[in-house]
Order: sequence, then structure tokens, then C-alpha cells
Amino acid sequence: MTYENALALRVSLETGLRIGDVLALKPEALQGTTLHYTAQKTGKSGKKKLSADLAKKLRKIADKSWIFAGRSGEGHRTRQAVWKDVKRAAKIAKVDGNAGCHSARKTYAVNLFHQNGLTEVQKELQHDNAGTTVLYAYADVLSNKRDSEVNYDMLADMIADRVYTKLLPLLEQCSIDKGESR
Repeated sequence: MTYENALALRVSLETGLRIGDVLALKPEALQGTTLHYTAQKTGKSGKKKLSADLAKKLRKIADKSWIFAGRSGEGHRTRQAVWKDVKRAAKIAKVDGNAGCHSARKTYAVNLFHQNGLTEVQKELQHDNAGTTVLYAYADVLSNKRDSEVNYDMLADMIADRVYTKLLPLLEQCSIDKGESR
């Protein structure tokens, strides 16, 4: 992979940002080790912390207009160019499965889920719908497996347990509000 494309993936891995949002970053978005962004898909703004090493590398490659400048000198690098590079590298490395730019966002989500739980993943990925977040958080269970290898009963039980844990306090509050006893 090219150095810049590898850096773009590293930003996505460290922050969970979509590759399109990473590539659209302007140099002024990087303040110290904090990256300020606006998600293109949702229009939501946020900020993410980067490692000092990655922030330094991003400053080195940035031009006056973009952190990830395009080849022509106009505009930023395209997500399609990065995607092609990832696919080429995955093929050379004989990576099984469907590796792509979005794999970095999913990897971020899975790691965060194992460390901090589903609510934190939903917040960090800026998902309005928890159902979408579940697909990211459990990507490690679902990815690289054929349908026959996925234990859907176990996955459904895990999800049901999480939903029940979240709903139980609400259900108890409703019972108290209605004056019902247990």
C-alpha cells in the first residue's frame, strides 16, 4: 500500500471514522493530537484523539488544503483509490475474507465493544440506531464465517441479554409509576 493510504487506514483504526471522512480532513482539523471532523454521511461533528506519532505523521504529509491530498493537486484523495490499494494489498497478503476500508471502522467497533460495551460503541460511531451498532460490535462473530458456521442462537441470546439488561430498569420504572407491586 502507499504510505498515505496506510496512514488513512490507521486513522480509521484509531478513531472509527469512515474512510471518506478521514480523506476529507483539512490540516486545520488537526489540533495537537485532537482531530475535529464532521461526518459526511450524517453531518454530525465530533472530535477524536490520535496518538502523538500518528498526528506527527499526518502533519508531515498534509499540504495547504488537505491532509490526504489527491494526485492531481486538486481535491483530496478518493476513497475508491484507497479501496483499490487495500484490495490489492489484501490479495498480495492472501488475506481471507472481504477486507476493505470499512474493515478498519468495524475493527475499531469490535475492539471498543470488548473494552467498553455497546453503548460506548454507539456513541463513538454516532449511530442513532442501536441495531446498526450491533452489526458492528458483533462483526468479529459474523465475519469470515459461512452461514452454517455462525451460531445464530448464541448471537441472538447475547443480543437479547443486552436488550433485556437495558430495558429492565425502564420496565421497573413503568411498574413503579403505575403503582403496580411486584
